[in-house]
Amino acid sequence: MEIVMMLGLLVVTLGFGWIAGKLGFAKVVGQLIAGVVVGPALLGLVAPSHLMHIVSEFGVMLLMVNAGLETDARQLLQNFKASNLVALMGVVAPLAVFPVVALLFGYEWQIALFWGVVFAATSISITISVLGEQGKLGTVMGAVVLGAAVLDDILALLLVTAYAAFIGGSGLGLNTVMPIIAFAIGVLLRQLPKSDKLLHTTELFGEWTVFPIFFGSIGLNVVFNNLAETWWIMILLTALAVATKYYGAGFGARMARLDKYTSNAIGAGMVSRGEMALVIAQIGATGHILSNQVFGEMVIVIIASTIIAPLMMRPLIAKVK
Repeated sequence: MEIVMMLGLLVVTLGFGWIAGKLGFAKVVGQLIAGVVVGPALLGLVAPSHLMHIVSEFGVMLLMVNAGLETDARQLLQNFKASNLVALMGVVAPLAVFPVVALLFGYEWQIALFWGVVFAATSISITISVLGEQGKLGTVMGAVVLGAAVLDDILALLLVTAYAAFIGGSGLGLNTVMPIIAFAIGVLLRQLPKSDKLLHTTELFGEWTVFPIFFGSIGLNVVFNNLAETWWIMILLTALAVATKYYGAGFGARMARLDKYTSNAIGAGMVSRGEMALVIAQIGATGHILSNQVFGEMVIVIIASTIIAPLMMRPLIAKVK
């Protein structure tokens, strides 16, 4: 029965992902929504299971290996100063603002701090997609955005590891460290002569199997119990998710002496949270830091920022010479 439900989830998430792509959104958005639709939050056709959890964990590890395989260390070094400033300011802004606002909304300080950790991350895949579509991957702006996104994700993983070490949470431990190890393995594998073929193979396998199940299973854990009372908080937190990255990372780009249009485009390129924020939120959920309600709220804000980011990026990137 578990296998049947998981296969059913896979089919639905692939379908929703395809529809999202056709509508101009990231596939991950469609896959998340698929989990919400068929899960306990709405239709109740599919429920989380132990087998699904195991497959999802493998999906996280493969996702992080692929992120490492996509990381060009030489490109990072060539644009290190600008990428470092963009990444640093893009992490500091949400890490400083989110906990304060979350505390004002009545969240416990441990959860308020975790909001900041989750939204310190940036989505590499969505950024790459939009830059490639606009033909800007090979530009200085593209190199800075990609370098900063990679550094952001490394910093976010280090932050969640530090959170586990100093603040804790039952269940945190190996779950927290493994994504960093998987990322490091991917960076090492990139040095192999046929790493491009390896990346193509693992991406193809992941996109048709474990990635949709991982994102769909996150949607299964979303609940809407008190959404009628908290919807305005979700809107404000989404605005903060967009603003902290856009202005934080954009300010970092200006510090690196990049022009206004390039800085604005870089800021927009860092807004999307996507898969990395979901990985970190999932770590918080499996480590029993987050209740189902708070986890669901985080996922809603992540989805919203992931939808908004490409809409911001396209017109701003078009202005860059």
